[in-house]
Amino acid sequence: MSHRTFEDVKDVILSAHKNTEAGDKVNFYNTWAENYDQDVSLLDYRAPSLAANCLSSSFDGDRDTAVVLDVACGTGLVAAQLKRRGFTHFVGVDGSKGMLRLASKTGLYQDLRQCMLGDESLPVQAGQFDVVIIVGALSDGQVPVSVIRELCQVTKPG
Repeated sequence: MSHRTFEDVKDVILSAHKNTEAGDKVNFYNTWAENYDQDVSLLDYRAPSLAANCLSSSFDGDRDTAVVLDVACGTGLVAAQLKRRGFTHFVGVDGSKGMLRLASKTGLYQDLRQCMLGDESLPVQAGQFDVVIIVGALSDGQVPVSVIRELCQVTKPG
């Protein structure tokens, strides 16, 4: 276990947002995967919890049967928060094999798929998901905003 400081982690986060090529980005996240949960905890990263609270307060369907697409799922922080709020069916998509490997260890996901959003189409069918969520990834040098249309297409009507 490393003893990283806030400044160490801040430098890692800032380097993640450089506009790099897809291969560089995947290598970065594959390398960071082992320290990711520890690092974001040090930063008191609350986006997964805040997003889960927002979704939970506005979702009026059956949480136990709802199928959730967790886009840029990373290690599974968002799915863990949604699980605490009664959601149980998760499909995760991420560009990093390292992150997907850790997400698989959580036991939360029924399916995990590798995909570089913006470079590749989502590897799912249109109209398949009750909920589509992406947290912390729509930003410069990360997942391009152009994928939003695709995220809407894989969400069930209504």
